[in-house]
Amino acid sequence: MGQFPKAVAYYYKRWHEFEMDLHHHPAIEIMYVMDGKCQIEIDDRIVHMRKGQYIYIQSNVKHRLIIDKDHPCRMLNIEFILHSNKTTPYISIEQLFQTQPSIRSLFDQNERYFLLKDDEAVYFTLRHLVLELDHQSANNQLLIDNLMVQLLLWIDRNRREYHEQTGNQHIKKALTYIHEHYDTEIKVERLASITHLHPSYLHKIFRRSQGMTINQYITKVRLEKAKMLLVNTEIPVTEISNYVGVNTSQYFSNLFKKETGLSPSAYREHSREI
Repeated sequence: MGQFPKAVAYYYKRWHEFEMDLHHHPAIEIMYVMDGKCQIEIDDRIVHMRKGQYIYIQSNVKHRLIIDKDHPCRMLNIEFILHSNKTTPYISIEQLFQTQPSIRSLFDQNERYFLLKDDEAVYFTLRHLVLELDHQSANNQLLIDNLMVQLLLWIDRNRREYHEQTGNQHIKKALTYIHEHYDTEIKVERLASITHLHPSYLHKIFRRSQGMTINQYITKVRLEKAKMLLVNTEIPVTEISNYVGVNTSQYFSNLFKKETGLSPSAYREHSREI
């Protein structure tokens, strides 16, 4: 007995000035903007959406729709769950994971939502799926199952292509911010905000790109700057930590010695002797 995606709600709706209550549900939700623009409040962030974009929200993630009075919006929504059925489905989700491993990430609860721009393939499939669901019967169940698989496949491809095109841009933004603000406290939430990515996903692509975590990279940049200042300036050793954004000189000294095997003072003396 396998699991298979089962639609539990689906509808077209033209929204005018409206603010939905913050809510969550056990179903995964896809909200597609057919026309106009809207905002989605999710995880204490506001996500802006416009025509041709859709958001994929994991189950039990709190969210709400916000429509400005000057910008009405028409949407197509579908909510689905992974449903266990005694009858053999068209293909189980487990078999789908084996055939197309990248689809597994669509159900990763660590990535609570993602926003994508459609190339019309997702809308085309979504539209036909909803139409068949409206006329659901034993005669078209196989077609419904087939369309549900197509929908997941198109979303997976859309997402992979988007990340291939924009992943480097996101990393570049994060790196630029780190190199311009290493002297201040840098929070991952801030990097996520400027790259418009969820923190957990930013962590994932950053590590894949740089071969280290975000915090490890920040520490690396700070220590490299500290080495340069120790060798090429007369800034007192006790003040170097402040120049590179480390809270205390004692913590900076421990961090520096762990990295180089020398205290900051010894590193300065050794470098100048050379």
